[in-house]
Amino acid sequence: MKYKHLEFWLAWNNNVEKLRLPVIPPKIAVKIGHSYIDIELVAIGEATIIGEPTLEEYSFSTFWPETYDPGLCDYDGFPSPEEFVETMKRWKNSGYPIRFTVTGSEINAAVTIRDFSYEWDGFDIDFKLALKEYRFVTMESTEVSIPFQTTGKGKRPDTRKAKVSATKKKEEKKSLVDKYNSR
Repeated sequence: MKYKHLEFWLAWNNNVEKLRLPVIPPKIAVKIGHSYIDIELVAIGEATIIGEPTLEEYSFSTFWPETYDPGLCDYDGFPSPEEFVETMKRWKNSGYPIRFTVTGSEINAAVTIRDFSYEWDGFDIDFKLALKEYRFVTMESTEVSIPFQTTGKGKRPDTRKAKVSATKKKEEKKSLVDKYNSR
């Protein structure tokens, strides 16, 4: 089987900052899925409604060496393990996605750092990285035009209750008493 040369790249802020992994991970896990809804239907039973594809997920583990070893490292002149960890923390906490690219493969995606865990022995850093595809969402603003309506007179309609004079109330009371007595 022919060896395929791969390079693992992580980039932030449209390639303003880039990191190339000095040691290629032995394998990468890629999760590709779909959303599904399972429902119960009368007289049919359980049925599945297939939704949209879910975001892809990538995970791998490798190590970041303290010094260059030509038998393990893909290139020389990489940052120190401490610089690598600080860069990963800063990118993760920036609130922006990063770009994950594996040359020689179809992997080239904007991703979020879901998990970055590492162990440091004082020299090299063993780490695990979990990434999830990031979908850029754009919102369009829409202007809503509601015509202004008036009553035609330019004034608001009077919704107050009419005041009743005290004399009218007495007359009403008299007429009610008279009606009762006349029964």
